[in-house]
Amino acid sequence: MKIRTIDRTWLSRFPGAEDWRKVLPVRGGLSTDEKFEIFTRTGEHLILRVADESQTRRKYAEFAFMQRCQALGFPMPRPVACGLHAGRVYELLTFVPGEPLSQELIGMPEDEQYRLGQEAGRALAAIHSVVLEPAERRHADGEAEARKQMVFRYLASRHRMAGDDATVIFVAKHVAPPKRLAGLHGDFHSGNLLLTPEGKLAVIGFDRCRVGDRWQDFQRAQTFTVPRSAAFVNGQIHAYFCGEPPAEFWEALAYEAAYGAIRQIVEAQGHGADAVQQMQASYVRAARDFRGFTPCEPPRWYVPAR
Repeated sequence: MKIRTIDRTWLSRFPGAEDWRKVLPVRGGLSTDEKFEIFTRTGEHLILRVADESQTRRKYAEFAFMQRCQALGFPMPRPVACGLHAGRVYELLTFVPGEPLSQELIGMPEDEQYRLGQEAGRALAAIHSVVLEPAERRHADGEAEARKQMVFRYLASRHRMAGDDATVIFVAKHVAPPKRLAGLHGDFHSGNLLLTPEGKLAVIGFDRCRVGDRWQDFQRAQTFTVPRSAAFVNGQIHAYFCGEPPAEFWEALAYEAAYGAIRQIVEAQGHGADAVQQMQASYVRAARDFRGFTPCEPPRWYVPAR
């Protein structure tokens, strides 16, 4: 459930709201959270994320995961508070200054794109190093069944791609429980990275974090970052693996790219015709880059580590 308008009464009664100097709604993005930029009288700059109370368990888990990522060495929002208020669950985070990397990459020299990609790869490897509790590992138990259901939803969709039989068969053949369990960022791509005033890479957008196969976190790069900077994604892969990735990575990435391509078409149906067309174009790019998803070789944009 998405909160579509500012509820001023809810905001005015929020704990500590008497110390706020200015509140601005944050527009954009596909998150179902309602977001507000908060400026306090004491000079703090915060982000308030609000979701329906039904999302309480998910938001508490997200907040806890972000707390555990704090010491990993890269800039990110600092979790301040999480709780329930008048039928909604909220997270209060520090604001990270910076420019969206998806815009900053345009016109940037390729060697700088590659260097920033290396920063991203090291940050992603650090995120995946967070130790999971046994109960958290069980959160991935239903992943394979959920993916099967997503394939069925795609097959029933009126937005199926022409000649997609081989893609569907490839995905169905590879659906299996996650092998390399880790805590995932869940939406790791240039749109959720900032270039700070100090020239550092900051990671934001943890609202899709979950437990799963760690290599799933490369799929969004195929969709959203490769079209802007293949050099960045090459740097990300090389730094993550400290060189060349193992051969099995490419088959796993091809599977994630194929599954992601059909899943994103299904999910885009709730966001209008333009979103569906964008994801259909992403499907075409992924199929081209991975040579129809078979054989499972490095994608066309990949350059071996120097």
